[in-house]
Amino acid sequence: MNNRVKITKVSAVFYGFLSFLLAALPVGVMLYWIFINELPETLLTVNMQSMPLVSPPLPVSLRLMGFLASLFPLCALLSVLYSLRKLFAQYRGGNFFSLAHVVLFKKIAWALFLWVLLSIGFDGVQSVLFSWSNPPGSRVLHIGMSSGDVAMLGISGLVLFIAWIMDEGRRLSEENELTV
Repeated sequence: MNNRVKITKVSAVFYGFLSFLLAALPVGVMLYWIFINELPETLLTVNMQSMPLVSPPLPVSLRLMGFLASLFPLCALLSVLYSLRKLFAQYRGGNFFSLAHVVLFKKIAWALFLWVLLSIGFDGVQSVLFSWSNPPGSRVLHIGMSSGDVAMLGISGLVLFIAWIMDEGRRLSEENELTV
C-alpha cells in the first residue's frame, strides 16, 4: 500500500473522530451545566486557583449564565474542529496541497488564538458565578493565563507559520508546473 492510500485511510479515521467531537462537545458542555450541582467540587476547581465557591446548589439562573458564557469559547473550539475536519476531508479525498489547505490552516490558527482569549474571559466569568452568592468582600474575579494558554498561543502562531510555508510551497509548485 502506498503512502497516499495510507494518508487517505488515516484521514478518514480523523475525519470520523472530529465529527464525533463536533457533536459530543456541545452536549458535554450542556450536561456539565445541567448537572453541575451533582459534580464533586474538585472537578469544578481543577483549573482554578483556590477560591471561595458558592455553596451548593448553584441556582438555575447562574447555571444558565454559565452555560451561555461557555458558548463563546466552545464556538471558537468548534470552529477549530470544523476546520480540522474540512482539512482531513481534503486529505481523505486525495487532495494534499492546495490553496484550500492554506486557508484552512489560517482559520485553524486564528480560531485557536480566539479560543484562548475567550477561555481566559470565560474563566473570569466562571469565577464570578461560582462566588456570586458569597457575601460582599468575598466574591472573586480571577483573570489570568496559564501555561496551557501560552502554549496554545504558541501553537496558534506555529500553525500560522506553517500556513505561510505551505502557501509559498504551493506557489513554487504552480510556477514549476508552468515552466517548460
